[in-house]
Amino acid sequence: MLQIIKLPLMILTPVIIGVFGQIMMKTGMLQIGTYSLFQKNILFQYIKIFLNPYVFLGLTAYFISTVFWLYLISKVPLNFAYPMLSISYVLVAMASYFLFKETINPINWAGIFVIMLGVILVAQGRG
Repeated sequence: MLQIIKLPLMILTPVIIGVFGQIMMKTGMLQIGTYSLFQKNILFQYIKIFLNPYVFLGLTAYFISTVFWLYLISKVPLNFAYPMLSISYVLVAMASYFLFKETINPINWAGIFVIMLGVILVAQGRG
């Protein structure tokens, strides 16, 4: 029983922490606004970005997610684990829709469905 719960938990932990990181970074960038990669004071702009609490929290979440990811890929084949990260595409799209009121058109929904179908197929092929 524990083994049945362990693998999904090992997969979902870095995915969910990574999704949280994306949400935090987006929240921070909404506060900061757009910026240009080619402006004169780009260094100061990056300092402002990285010191934003939401961006900093998002980057920290990404680091923590990476720690869990390294644990996962030490236990399962990469060709199984890596496609499971696609779950994050679905979760980020849904979070964007509900939290940031971003539009998801029918083609995007179809793509999300295909991604989930791919994740299911990869998971089924592991046995």
